[in-house]
Amino acid sequence: MKVLVTGGSGYVGSALVPVLAARYPVVVYCNFAFGDSLPDLPSITKIKGDIRDIKNSHLDGVTHVIHLAGIVTDDLVDMNPLRSRQINIESMDRLCRLCAAAGVQRFIYASSSSIYGPTPDFEALETTTPNPTTLYAEQKLEGEQALKQYASQMGTVVIRSATVCGPAPRMRLDTIVNIFSKQAWYDGVITVHGGQQWRSNIHIMDAVDCYRLLLESHGILVNGQTFNIVTGSDKAIDIARMVEAEAAKVVGNVRIKIDHTRQDNRHYRLSAAKMTEHLGWIPKFSVPDAIQENFRWFRARGIDDPNDAVYYNTRRMEGFMKEPDQ
Repeated sequence: MKVLVTGGSGYVGSALVPVLAARYPVVVYCNFAFGDSLPDLPSITKIKGDIRDIKNSHLDGVTHVIHLAGIVTDDLVDMNPLRSRQINIESMDRLCRLCAAAGVQRFIYASSSSIYGPTPDFEALETTTPNPTTLYAEQKLEGEQALKQYASQMGTVVIRSATVCGPAPRMRLDTIVNIFSKQAWYDGVITVHGGQQWRSNIHIMDAVDCYRLLLESHGILVNGQTFNIVTGSDKAIDIARMVEAEAAKVVGNVRIKIDHTRQDNRHYRLSAAKMTEHLGWIPKFSVPDAIQENFRWFRARGIDDPNDAVYYNTRRMEGFMKEPDQ
């Protein structure tokens, strides 16, 4: 097996690639917009490039692909829908064509739980009818549909992931558990907008384990399949209380502030029953585990500025999204 990971130096990729590289040769194709936090290992080949420019030569010997690259967050997609479409849809379709022609055996696509739309009253299953309510979610769903066209030419797998949490070499502080952890550690106040909105989360190492499992499982179990991956679902206020409880052990008392001037009507609730039934996957980590590990990461790293744009997808990438087309 030789694995290509697009966007491999991003949040999930920076945790996933070292795990895979301990087992297989890995090619990372990425623009490295957030720096290079990957180890320098003989089993890792790093190629800097825009996903729109990937070529046949970058697939030399590749047998499996994990496609993480894309424009992520609603705000970024809304800033430049055309560029987002070029990257999230057109480039993916082109990559699929290249992979099919190169004889790639399996293509794993990182979709999103957002494709289901609001599900406050039930946990979405893979059979739940998608109802995307943002352009980002629409593009993720369209990416799934584009991939299905190649199902007869190579094994295709779709992952609809819950929001990832916990520390990684390329850290994000703009996902809900990580946001609240950062606020507790550095600010002493956790700000919750509304609080009744549901959020599904998955610990980053559980997400890594899912990708590895889907990479290594027999084709009869995974090819052509879609899988939700999630640790659990909680209301935003309850996530804040988890952070508050963990912070009390290491930081001291923190305060929860409810901001009713800003409401977030997005509700995401997922079920990972299919992953468990098909592949025996059971999450190993909880949201409190991610919170504790975030606090350890903050202490160990001693970062100078937790508001630096490098930890926030929208802030870091907005210049790229707003620059004029060449």
